[in-house]
Amino acid sequence: MKKTLKIILVVFVVLSFAVGGLAIWQWKNIEGIIIGVSEDSAEIERRRSDNQTQLVQDVSAYMDEPLREMTQEEKELLEKGKISAAEIYQQIFEEKKTEIKDSKPKKTADNSAKKDEIVSRYMAELYKLQSEFVARAEATIVQGANYYESINEHPQDPVARAKTITHFTPIVKGIESECNAKVDSLIENMKNELQAIEADISIIDSIRKTYENEKQLKLSYYANKYLK
Repeated sequence: MKKTLKIILVVFVVLSFAVGGLAIWQWKNIEGIIIGVSEDSAEIERRRSDNQTQLVQDVSAYMDEPLREMTQEEKELLEKGKISAAEIYQQIFEEKKTEIKDSKPKKTADNSAKKDEIVSRYMAELYKLQSEFVARAEATIVQGANYYESINEHPQDPVARAKTITHFTPIVKGIESECNAKVDSLIENMKNELQAIEADISIIDSIRKTYENEKQLKLSYYANKYLK
């Protein structure tokens, strides 16, 4: 896939707002760009995978009844790029939520079961949200590149570049703000429900940390793909 640097730089400014989560020149975003242009793509993907896996392991250890692991079929689909890790983990948490609900149809669940159900329910929603906003960010990349290509007059057209940035920055800042607000709301609601049953809330820190790491690593992914 060959994209000229002039297009990529425009789109990258847009992406930085969409996936960075903070102002573009704050340190975590700068660090994300440095990782992207200094590491190979396989290493970045390994870091992203490890980040997601660590969270699932933390949540599983937090639960009284651990989560199931990925099936061989799911692993193969993931390797072939036919499904994302977020989609697989969403399914795992959806299954766990249903399993807990069905296991106590006529009984009042104890706090352990309630805790597991609360976390499973919110984790499924968080992964669903992740898939939704990644898709929207990817669509914005295409739109940004197509917009630039439709208005540029020569390979290094600064006017077209400025127009593209001006046009798309408010759009992607809105997407980023919407995503952060929804994630914050879900995490806060999860925390409140856990506190209401006097459950340990240490898992909240792990979830927040993973979310911040994922935003930085996603920025690294785009920097590696488009700037290297």
